[in-house]
Amino acid sequence: MATLTELDEDECSALLRGNHTGRVAFVSGERPVILPVNYVLDGELIVFRTAPGQKLAEIPMRHVAFEIDGTTADGSAWSVLAQGQAWEMTDAIGKAAEALRAIPIPIQAPGDKDHWIAIKVTQLTGRRIQ
Repeated sequence: MATLTELDEDECSALLRGNHTGRVAFVSGERPVILPVNYVLDGELIVFRTAPGQKLAEIPMRHVAFEIDGTTADGSAWSVLAQGQAWEMTDAIGKAAEALRAIPIPIQAPGDKDHWIAIKVTQLTGRRIQ
């Protein structure tokens, strides 16, 4: 019989740090949209790069959700959900913004990803099914 276990924030953060592909979710008009991104976690910030398009046009200055999930060798599955406020930091001034833009983010999708978006995580939850 399967058991469901809630993950604490430390476990959720460790899983976010150990992965680099996730999905960002937001509402466009009246419809939910979920799009894949490559990201890094820096403290309480999820940072990703994007090209001009829907993500850049609709995500900054909005509350968004970010999700990753996976399985382990023992057959268990896990999921982490982060929620928070997003903003574009491409032209942000200051040492903190410069340091974030210096973080290498693995990019898989083709095209120039010259715009940086950060999500300040305000709620972090997760669970594991064994």
